Amino acid sequence: MKSNKQRRAEIMARRHAKAEAAPAARLRRAPSSHAALALPLAAPWLVALNNRFGGPRHPYSDYAFNCRDCGTPQVWTAARQQWWYEVAEGHVWSRAVRCAPCREVERLRVKGARQTAEAGLALKQLARAQG
Repeated sequence: MKSNKQRRAEIMARRHAKAEAAPAARLRRAPSSHAALALPLAAPWLVALNNRFGGPRHPYSDYAFNCRDCGTPQVWTAARQQWWYEVAEGHVWSRAVRCAPCREVERLRVKGARQTAEAGLALKQLARAQG
């Protein structure tokens, strides 16, 4: 007769073996129609590292959108989506909304606002220290 501790150890060993085999099994079950399109497959085990539920569509596909700032039509490619969700660990439900030049302008705007706020805080701390 096995103790509860021994049973729990066996159950955990089976779960770990199943989790290690899951990525390979998911890749084997990929539909053949997607392979013909050469679209990158989503890797939910990479997305799940961020403790998020759900995930991007399987497989990734090109996403057409209009830039929020300038209004030009753009395409968020499947390769960029894969990089965003799996490598950069972007939020699962986020989507591209700006073109590359507008993203750079937004980054500079945010950076300037951050520097202004930090300078204001430094002046307040200096005033407190002197006053």
